[in-house]
Amino acid sequence: MRPHPPITIDPNVRSPRYAQVYAVLRDWILQGVYAHGERLPSESELSDLFSVSRITIRSAVEMLEKEGMVERIQGRGTFVSGQAADAPNRGDLSELVRRLRTLDGRSKLGDLVIRTESADDQVVRDLQLDGPEDVVHASYIRLRDGEAIGVTDIYVPARLNVEITPEDLHAPSPTLLESKGIAILGAHQLIGATLADSQLSSKLDVPVGSPLVRLSLLVMDADNRPVELLLAHYRADKYTHHVFLASRATAAPPPASPKSR
Repeated sequence: MRPHPPITIDPNVRSPRYAQVYAVLRDWILQGVYAHGERLPSESELSDLFSVSRITIRSAVEMLEKEGMVERIQGRGTFVSGQAADAPNRGDLSELVRRLRTLDGRSKLGDLVIRTESADDQVVRDLQLDGPEDVVHASYIRLRDGEAIGVTDIYVPARLNVEITPEDLHAPSPTLLESKGIAILGAHQLIGATLADSQLSSKLDVPVGSPLVRLSLLVMDADNRPVELLLAHYRADKYTHHVFLASRATAAPPPASPKSR
């Protein structure tokens, strides 16, 4: 086999081994180690390379296949799919948690409501529910200096039997279920733009049609199943998304963050 980047599979990490193998293989594909249409090493070769069982390798490859990153062809092997080029960037969930903690320290929660209800169509689709199942729905307004800057809605399938308390919501949402004993693989984060409807305009005290930033976070458990959906809407004039993009050749720490709005 060709030389590969360093492999780090840590048995002490809470994430399952197959999830760690998945993350490494996914990074290799996104970095071009294996290009579109190229065959991955066999299960046996990957098993030797990662020093894990073939069952572990098979589980990792199945996750890549579900994501559309690879395609398995009977009798030929596993090949990198054309969808890999459109795959989302891979970030660090712990960094998002750190940012949320910073935001939480600068703001307060208002109009907090926690209730069990039947999931609407969007929540059914996003959480891949079997129809309009019951979900635990937590909603609140985020306030800074007494001014509403965002509205957040969190949905968790009721079948998980997770009790959510107001105290839980003061911790960053991606770790909420992990603190309840549910192993988390990661989360899909989408950031886009939308316009305020009548409900959001009322909660944020802005005119209908005002520009908003829409943040969606779909948290996946260790089996790559969606277990939590967070939908947040922020006033566009109150939201800044700051990312430092480091050069691989740069060893120096990132510069100080500019002052946030």
